[in-house]
Amino acid sequence: MKTRKIISALIAGALATTAVVSVSGATLTDVTPYNSTEVTANIVDPGYVSYTITIPDSANFGELTQPDTDATDHYTFYDFQVAATELNIKSNQAVTVYVKDGSATDNQFYISQKDVADPFTIAYDVYDTTVNEGNLGDYEPINSTATPGSYGYHLCTFVSGSQGSTQDVTLALNQNALYNKTLSEIAGNYSGTITFHSALVERG
Repeated sequence: MKTRKIISALIAGALATTAVVSVSGATLTDVTPYNSTEVTANIVDPGYVSYTITIPDSANFGELTQPDTDATDHYTFYDFQVAATELNIKSNQAVTVYVKDGSATDNQFYISQKDVADPFTIAYDVYDTTVNEGNLGDYEPINSTATPGSYGYHLCTFVSGSQGSTQDVTLALNQNALYNKTLSEIAGNYSGTITFHSALVERG
């Protein structure tokens, strides 16, 4: 799993003297009657905050299958979790996680054929819950119901005190996109990128 960590509000300063003089320090002599000692200290701001959100290293739909008909849907799914691994934040704060496609310009999610001049592209959906063929009709993907902001679609928010909690995510790809295509033309490896963004926010 990938781990992303942001640390903010760490303050350090030199404000107080040390209580012990080192016996191996500088000296004063008749030749050098003057010398100096560096005086240091450290203060940690009690408002120090940090968080770690864990996301998957990769997501793999596996081997896709060309359906014989597009009269019904032929979905394949990939499930993963986003976890609040560490939340050292104030009680009135939360960490919000956003997602978007790493290169798409239409706010959708895609995987594309690799190493070809004119790649075939397949769209997929992102759900902020666990879905499968049995309950797919009960939910809508975030990329069809929400309005993305500058960081993408809101996926989840981890509030203070929710360290260890997780957000279920499902990627769903309808293999009907392969129906009636010439396999020799679309065969190969496909890839895409989901970009995650986290932000520390104040709660009212």
